[in-house]
Formats: sequence, structure tokens, C-alpha cells
Amino acid sequence: MDTLSQDFWLALRRLRKSPGFTLIAVLTLALGMGANSAIFSVVDTVLLRPLPMPEAERLVHVYSVSRGKNGDTSVLDFRDMREKSRSFKELAASDSTDLSLTGAGGEPERLQGTTVSAEFFQVLGTSPLVGRTFLPGEDAPGHSRVVVLGHALWQRRFGGDPAVLGRSVEVDGVPYTVVGVMRPGFDFPSRSQLWIPVTWEGDLIAPFNRGAHWLEVYGRLAPGVTVEQAQAELVALARELEAQYPQTNTGCGAAVVALQKDLVGEVEPALLLLLGAVGLVLLIACANLSNLLLARAVSREGEISVRLALGATPGRIVRQLLVESLVLALIGGAAGLLVASWSLDVLVALGPKDIPRLEQVTINGKVLVFSAGLSLFTALLFGLFPALQAARAELGHSLREVGRSSTGVRHRARNVLVVSETALAVVLLVAAGLLLKSFMRLQQVDPGFRSEHVLTMDLSLPQREAYASSASRVNFYDSLLERVRSLPGVQAVAATYHLPLAGRNMSTSMWDMSRPKPTPEQRQYAQVRIITPGFFEVLRIPLKRGRLLTSQDGEQGQWSVVISEEAARRYWPGEDPLGRTVRLGMNFGNGDMGGQVVGVVGNVRHQGIAKEPLPEVYVLHPQGSPNDMSLVVRTGGEPLALAPSVRAEMRALDKNLPVAHVRTLENILGDAVAQPRFLMVLVGTFAGLALVLAAMGLYGVVTFAVSQRTRELGIRMALGADARSVLRLVIGQYLQLTAMGVALGLVLAFVASRLLAGLLYSVQAADPWAYAGVTVLLVGVALVASFLPAYRATRIDPVIALRHD
Repeated sequence: MDTLSQDFWLALRRLRKSPGFTLIAVLTLALGMGANSAIFSVVDTVLLRPLPMPEAERLVHVYSVSRGKNGDTSVLDFRDMREKSRSFKELAASDSTDLSLTGAGGEPERLQGTTVSAEFFQVLGTSPLVGRTFLPGEDAPGHSRVVVLGHALWQRRFGGDPAVLGRSVEVDGVPYTVVGVMRPGFDFPSRSQLWIPVTWEGDLIAPFNRGAHWLEVYGRLAPGVTVEQAQAELVALARELEAQYPQTNTGCGAAVVALQKDLVGEVEPALLLLLGAVGLVLLIACANLSNLLLARAVSREGEISVRLALGATPGRIVRQLLVESLVLALIGGAAGLLVASWSLDVLVALGPKDIPRLEQVTINGKVLVFSAGLSLFTALLFGLFPALQAARAELGHSLREVGRSSTGVRHRARNVLVVSETALAVVLLVAAGLLLKSFMRLQQVDPGFRSEHVLTMDLSLPQREAYASSASRVNFYDSLLERVRSLPGVQAVAATYHLPLAGRNMSTSMWDMSRPKPTPEQRQYAQVRIITPGFFEVLRIPLKRGRLLTSQDGEQGQWSVVISEEAARRYWPGEDPLGRTVRLGMNFGNGDMGGQVVGVVGNVRHQGIAKEPLPEVYVLHPQGSPNDMSLVVRTGGEPLALAPSVRAEMRALDKNLPVAHVRTLENILGDAVAQPRFLMVLVGTFAGLALVLAAMGLYGVVTFAVSQRTRELGIRMALGADARSVLRLVIGQYLQLTAMGVALGLVLAFVASRLLAGLLYSVQAADPWAYAGVTVLLVGVALVASFLPAYRATRIDPVIALRHD
């Protein structure tokens, strides 16, 4: 132990005597290890850390499956699942939605909330910090209304006062009694801030609404039951329901997914890609340091030979050199933690909103252990081979001869390291190039609307008597739109039930009344968009055929609808849909929805920029008259500057009306590509760092090689070689190494790019332009990195070179 301590202090003294080498080594390691620690922190929090619920591995998300896609469940199907399945200890249902909070001593507020069945918290196994959660039966019709608050909302709105229990607040205009406050960090699902029991009555449980799928179902597996067994039981139950209710359940199946996997499924490939990318950066950094240590070993051959001659064993020499590497790695790891801490703030700020628990990422004990293990691993990775080579110094060499040239083994090792780090840089650069091209293709996709100068905001009419009737809701929105339309700077205004790209959709069956009624197998589906007149003009969605909807539609009892080009192409191929009458398989309590097709408009990518547009049908607000609507306001200037004036008009009609999600349509469009942009920026940053490290490594190797070959180059020049031939000789040798590294890297990139295929849009993983671009870039960088030391070689005075030791 004393000997190891001596080696440690000796290593510190030696490194202090070489400040330039030490600084470069520590910075290289800090960048490589810091990036790894930062990304590991994200991966650990998002992918590896168990959900903060008891026996979280038994929690599952239950889906209804239709046309091969997982989706929500209807109320009646959920009831059948709960009553007939035996694979679950309990099932619960929820529906995430915006809820208005008033009467709590502050301004009216629109919050992310969730309506849940009474068993919801019991299924999750979570307990409140204060008070209680819901009791059995509190979701039954006629039961007293109760609400559970999220911890952050309790702190912000109620000052963390425990006396909030029993207090009355208004949720969507209806009085609720606060019965509990959840623990810090619990916001499941969808970052909820409050929870209320869902009540199923009236049309929600009518037989015709068995096909209305809007519930998310969660379950806790019974002891000894696997996910596969639970799914098999529900699939069998789905077949029973299909036979019993063919009009609504034909083609419907079921899927059971572990909750942890369900929450991270979409982001897992991207995070694993980032972890792989930073791993490559660290390998390149280690290759660089190995080259530095090999060069440093040459300058220390005399010292090591003397120590061997005085009786030091090769093992002791290797250990001392490894201790130096370990000291470097520990200092680099400590500096890397500072880099990681700073990087996490940037990652959280840049990260897309759909990465779960990203805001909870911190440098915790697990990350510290990971960093410590990474330090030991990197010390061995970059330090072991140079140490073994240094310990093989030949005792027979005179002290004057040992520094003249490195051995052939070391020369070959340096070349291998250059080839390796070049190949790894190519892999990262190809990945970055593919992601960049994919993102550029996404940016070029026409979303189907014009987003510039459009203000949006969500509002919801409370469930109170003033808005109980369809007519009252229609009158409110008509009045509001008229008032906003008169504001200076407003060019056009409308309202819609679902904004484009906002992640909310409503699908239903659609029947052409001029054709025979379709069987369940022949049923056609479309996305329903409830709008007010002027919507197409605000978003500048182009009219392809016919006309747009106006306020006169429906006045004579005959409703009109507009369909998208995709609906016309899919359901009326080679026919003219104008004049056809369609009926939709849903209603909002106002009778059957549908009407005569009067126009065809361009496709809008409501589901996502990277997703193909679905058939859509647009109906006017009075047909559905939902409480929730979103305003879209086209302005002549900066949209957000008009937001206070629009809010004032709302408050003039109802002072207790909260507004949520005030943003521009350009912000929504930007959020739609946030994840690919995040991935592109990070992989591009790591690829850039890899390129710099590879260039530094090549520069260092060429510089060292020139210094070692000073005598040889001097002889060549003394024998008549001109500067150009020496320049060509030096650059040519290292361009060969670069070419080998690029060739190897292209092969590795081609293999690795298969893993990228699912993250690319309209770009092939084997895109030739990406590979060609990286090849040109690496060759160019190699020319620049090797030119300066090669040029210095041409300035060698042959006389001085011949005297060089």
C-alpha cells in the first residue's frame, strides 16, 4: 500500500512537470467522459430507473387494437375487461385533459388534469402526502365530487397549506372538495396536476357509443401472471366481444404492454443511439491519449532504461505508468463531472417534451459510480499498451541511442490508433449526416397549412348552467370570434376542436348514404375536425374543389361537410365526392353528425410531420358544440403581442374563463420536430468533437513522426530531394492511413446505419451522398492536419538535420 501511495505522488509530480501534456490529456478526457456521464444520467433516469410505484414491474398499459394499431378503449369495453378478466389484480381507466381551476384564491387557471376511475391510485399503488385518494364508488353517478391535487399545484396555488383538505374549489365550473395531495414528483399520466373521478352515465354508456374509444386503461397484473398471459386472455375476450357486438367491435383486438416499456418505447432508440455516440467519442479520446503516451514514452526511454539497469522490474515500471494514467483519468473524470453537470442543464432545456422524466435528470450516486468505473476503464484502455511498450526498453542501448527512434511495434501501434480513431469518427459523421439530411427533409415537408403569424390558445367552457345547452356554447364562441375579429391587427379568426400537430385526434366511421350500409369489415374511417367558418382561411389550407363551409350552412336543417384530398382519394377513387351525403359514427348529443360534401381541401398532417395524412372530414361547430375549443388568430404582426387583447375579450364575456397554451402555430410546428432536431444536434455535436479529436490525433502523429525522422529527411534533402517531394512523401504516408481509416469506417457505418433506419425520414440508411460527403470531409481534414508538420519538414536545414541526435 505504501508503494502504491509513493507511485501516486510520483505520478502527480511528473504530470506537474509536463503541464502542456497534462492539460491536453485532462481536457480530452473531460470532454469524452463528461459527455458519457451526461448521457448516462439521461439514460438512467428515463430508461433504467424503475417507476416510482410499488412493484412497478407488474404495471401494464392495456390497449384496444384496431387496424393493427394500439389505441384507447371504450367505456363499455373497459367494463367488460374489468368484470371478465382474471389476469389482473385490478384495472383502472383515465382520460387526460385540460381542466379549469377557479375559486382557489387566484386567477382562473387551465391545467393539465386527468379524470380517472376510483381504482386508479390503488392500481398504481401510490399514496398521498396529505389526505387520501379516491374511495370505491366515488366515480358513481350522483356521488359527491372530490379532487386530488398534485404537489406542485398545492405548493404554488395553496402555499403548501395542509388545511386545504376539505376546501371547495371549482373544476370546470363545478364545485369539488379537496380530499388529498399527492407526493412530490407524482404527475402520472401526462404531467397531471390534479385528478377527479370520471362519471359514466347517459350517452357515454349507451350501446351506440361502444365504438367511441377515448379511455386509457392501466392494470396491475395478478401474482404469477405474465404480460403474455394477460394479453392472451384479453385477445380471447376481444374475440367474444367481436362476436357479440359486430357493429362496433369487428376487427378489434387487445394488447398488453409493460408500463415502463410503454412510457419510454418511442424515445429508447434515440437515447441508446446517443449513448453509443458518446461511447465512440470516448474511444477516440482514448486512442488520442494512447498516441500521446507512446510519444511520451519515447522521450522517457533513457530514464526507463536507467531504472531497469538499476534493478527496477518491468512490472514495477508498468505499474507506475498505469498509476500515471489512472491519475490522469481521475482528474479527467472529475472535470468530466463538471462538464456533465453543465451539459445536463443544456440537455433539459433543449430536450423535447415527450421524453419522460427528463426534468428529473441529475448527477446522482449511480452516475458517480459510473464515472468512477469509467475512469478506471479509460485508464486501462489508453494507458496499458503504452505502459507495456515503455517497460520493454532495451538495456543494451546506450543512453545516447535510446531516444533516436521508436521501435517498429510502437510505430505500427500509432498507425493502428490513427486508423481506428479515423474509422470511429467516420461512423459518427455518417450518422450525423444521415440525421441532418433526414431533419432537412422533415423541414421541407408541407404540413398542409401556413404557420406564420398565427396565434393559438386553448379555452374550455365550464360545466355550469350558463353553458349547459349546445346553443349557449355556440353563441359564446360566435360572440368571442366577432369581438376578436374587430381587434386591430387581426386579419382572420376561427376556432377548432383540435389544433394541427397538437397530439389530439378523434377518429370515427364514415358512411356514404348513397351506398349500401357497409358491414363492419367494410367500414370506412376518418378523422373528425370540428371547426368554425373561416378556419381554412386562417390556416390557409387550400381549397381543391367545391367551396368552403360558411355560417349559412345548416340554417335549413341540411348540414354541409368538407373532406380532405386523402378522404376523396381513398373513399371515392375516380369519382366526384361533391354532393354525396355522409354520416359519421359519433355524436355529441346533438343527433347524428355528417352532411353533404360541398368541398375538398388539401391534406393536413395533423398526426405528425413524418406521418402520412389520414382521411379527414370537417364539420361545423354547432353539430358537435364541444366545450373545449382552440382559437386560431391570423395577425398582421407579432402574434404573441396580440394575446393580452384576445384574453381581454374573453374576460369581457366571462371573467372566470381560464386560457391555456398561449403560443404561436410556429411553436407547435417546431415542437412537432423537436425530437429529431434534438437527436440531430447532439449527434452532430458529438460527431464534430470526434472530428476535432481525430484531426488532433493525426496532427500529433505527423508532428512526432517528423521529429523522429529529422535525420532521414535531412539526408534525403542533402541528396537532392526538393521540398515538394518531401512534402508529398510525408503527407502521402498519412493520407494512406486516413484512407484506410475512412474505408474501414465506411464499412462500419454501413453496418451501424441499419440501427438508424427507424429514426430517419425519407432518407435511406445507405444514402450515398452522406458517405461521399464524409469521405471528402475526412480527406480534407487529414490534408490540413498533416500539412503544417509536413511543411515544417521541408524547412529543415540538411546540415543541422545530419547532426540531429
